[in-house]
Amino acid sequence: MEHITGPIYLLRGPYFEFPYCHCLLVKDERCCLIDTAMMPRQLQEVKDSVHIDFILSTHGHLDHTHNIASFTEPVYIHPAEDVWLESPQTFMEAFGFSQHGRRDLGQLFMELGGWQQRLPDGHFQPGQVFELGQTRLQVMHLPGHTPGHCGFFFLDQGILFTADIDLTGFGPFYGTAVSDLDDFIASLNFLIELQPEMIIPGHGRGAVRSDVRQRLQEFRDVIFRREDELMARLKRAGQATLSQIVSWKVVYSQYGYPAEHESFYAMMEEYMDINHLNRLVREGKILQDEDIYIVR
Repeated sequence: MEHITGPIYLLRGPYFEFPYCHCLLVKDERCCLIDTAMMPRQLQEVKDSVHIDFILSTHGHLDHTHNIASFTEPVYIHPAEDVWLESPQTFMEAFGFSQHGRRDLGQLFMELGGWQQRLPDGHFQPGQVFELGQTRLQVMHLPGHTPGHCGFFFLDQGILFTADIDLTGFGPFYGTAVSDLDDFIASLNFLIELQPEMIIPGHGRGAVRSDVRQRLQEFRDVIFRREDELMARLKRAGQATLSQIVSWKVVYSQYGYPAEHESFYAMMEEYMDINHLNRLVREGKILQDEDIYIVR
């Protein structure tokens, strides 16, 4: 358990290892845990040493809600995130497994992530402030990754927990059926203007204490680099079908992964490519004719 400041402690997860993330523990007059996907030894430490009053979930992905069914304390989440926790069917539809006819793959993914049904006990709303004692924690709705993805801002410390706005070199992830690229860009632009003093993301190397604005800009600009590459490839081709565009692996080309995982990464690539293509159509840069995308 790593002390950040005052009553705020970081439960640091591995750099990247599914289904874990960095979690935060606030040991104040009211004790609050933010996200639950901690390592087994951390889970035991928390349960043995701390009385938790309630849990806040940034969003419903497995690498943030892992372990959630092991807690009896009240859990709160944005209402748009219930779909990830309600049933296997709603989870698979939100991720995109159902639409791609990959229910077996979705079932395996859920088993690896330890999915268990755990409906929230209530919902928080954007802007809501939790008074914990000497700590005031404000909900910040930061959609794009998922519709109800939220961060939590420590008002008196200037610290923002950003979950999957993780500032890693990979860049933003918007590769599910419910992700929205324009929302993601708007969320990042909002944070760039906010200029928090410190960001603690849900993945990566831990707290970002310097060059916060620059790090946010660099993270956002990965989106534009991907889009520029997709547009350049499309210009060279003149036109292409969605399946051809997905085969270019604009997002995942630089990342090697085992051949047996090809269908999983292709599905995420497709959703991310569709987000970019929809933006390019709206901006009038390309035309869409059913499944064919054509440079204007």
